[in-house]
Amino acid sequence: MELKLSGREYLSRGDSYEEKMQYMVDAGYDAIELTGRQDILEVTDVIAEACRNTGCAVSTICSGGRGALMAAERNQRQIAMEDLKSFLIAAGQLGATGVIYAPLIAVKMGPDKYTRLPDVTPLRSQQELEMDLLAELSVEIAEHAEKHNVCVLWEPLNRYEQWWFNRLSDGAALCDRVNRPGCKIMADFFHMSIEEDTIAGALREYATGYVRHIHLADSNRATPGHGHTDFAAAFAVLEEIGWDGYMALECSPRGDAREDIKRAAAFLRGQA
Repeated sequence: MELKLSGREYLSRGDSYEEKMQYMVDAGYDAIELTGRQDILEVTDVIAEACRNTGCAVSTICSGGRGALMAAERNQRQIAMEDLKSFLIAAGQLGATGVIYAPLIAVKMGPDKYTRLPDVTPLRSQQELEMDLLAELSVEIAEHAEKHNVCVLWEPLNRYEQWWFNRLSDGAALCDRVNRPGCKIMADFFHMSIEEDTIAGALREYATGYVRHIHLADSNRATPGHGHTDFAAAFAVLEEIGWDGYMALECSPRGDAREDIKRAAAFLRGQA
């Protein structure tokens, strides 16, 4: 399997997008996963030029926006929606797969202490109400994404970072309910190592039709090769089903960061 490797922007070094992209290319990566910023639409031309000059693609944009899409406070949902829509436009302009958003982490772990939706049992449990809201928002977001030929990529996280939406099955259920081509999920090997029975098994069941992007980290959140994740088994499944999306490194380097992410790229390609 020929991997299309990307890496989170925070793993790169440089004062400009071009320097950051060149850093990733020199380390053995094909693309970069950008962190969303409020003014991103003002700099897409600069980013596109950096892509041309370095040969580095933009795989995805990781939402770093304001507000919280699942907060009880309506104004915070609106702020988050505005940023997410801007990121989706930028993703389309840059030829990226889409924009990553973990739906509940900002409410559970965000520094601004957003309020969680209430439990209105017996009408709806807290989780049911959140799922209803997420599904409604996903329709609007997916329609917007489709106009720009990208996807919103909902990210399941482990139980310590989100109350639910922890497994690929949660994401698949949302995609089935929304039933829009612009509503997809991504798979993070670190979170999967906590929540799924096996990473390979979950990918076999859900990668086709649902998973459009992958985050790579080892079982201890270190760079691949420092833990016990079976990357070879996971890659074998992806090759078998013909999955060809980007995989972005999202982890904590050890020692010399530059050398460690270079080593990780070589290690991952050796597992495929």
